[in-house]
Amino acid sequence: MTTQEYSLAAEVADSHRSDLGEADVLLREIVQANRRPSYPESVFFQKLGWSDATVTNQLRRVNNVLRLQAIAGSVTDREAATTEAATAAKVAETELPKLQLKREKLEAEERRIATERDRSVKRVFEQTEAVVALRALVPQHIHDQVNADVNLIKSSIGRQIADAEVRVQELECCLSPGRYPNENAYLEMLHRSCRAAVLVGDVNRILKRKLSPEWPQIRLEIEAELVSLTGMLPDMKQNLVEALEQARAPLNFYCV
Repeated sequence: MTTQEYSLAAEVADSHRSDLGEADVLLREIVQANRRPSYPESVFFQKLGWSDATVTNQLRRVNNVLRLQAIAGSVTDREAATTEAATAAKVAETELPKLQLKREKLEAEERRIATERDRSVKRVFEQTEAVVALRALVPQHIHDQVNADVNLIKSSIGRQIADAEVRVQELECCLSPGRYPNENAYLEMLHRSCRAAVLVGDVNRILKRKLSPEWPQIRLEIEAELVSLTGMLPDMKQNLVEALEQARAPLNFYCV
């Protein structure tokens, strides 16, 4: 039977390892709590022979340890990450060439469409310029007659449309008292548009206006006129377009 010889050096080494382990635990707690060492903890560190600068360095070291451990993860985490990376690499190796081929085909199609668009726009521009040039070659007396006919149409049908639009706006105002800041302003406008709709009296040299007894019937007539005009305007505008096209037709003599 052998007896283990006592070793002071071994005992000191064990004690030192124990102190360092306890110090490491304290350092982790301090870093994780994001605080400074307490007084008892500072005393403990001093017993280890650590100066304040050493404690600061140790806290920084442990902070890096915790940060790197969070990145590294556990053995299981690293094995899973390695497996995932291998799978992703295999998928990329297979799929990326396919995507590149699709991208090249799409880019080629994009270029084709853009080229066709530019060619079409250019063709239309050239045709428009040619039509303008052909119209300019029509004899001057034809131009003069076309301008006269266009001006006549604008002063007749065009004027009728403008008058009808103004009348529509006037009728809408007559039926919309809410457009005016107060009743007197509305009645003043209505009296200008239709005198029979408003009675005007002088009370102590102040003009007083009110709706006349005939207003209900007049309102019905205004509504009927408004419906009629709004129904006619689209046809009038279409007639104007067609008349102008017909008047300008001689300018297209050379435009086959």
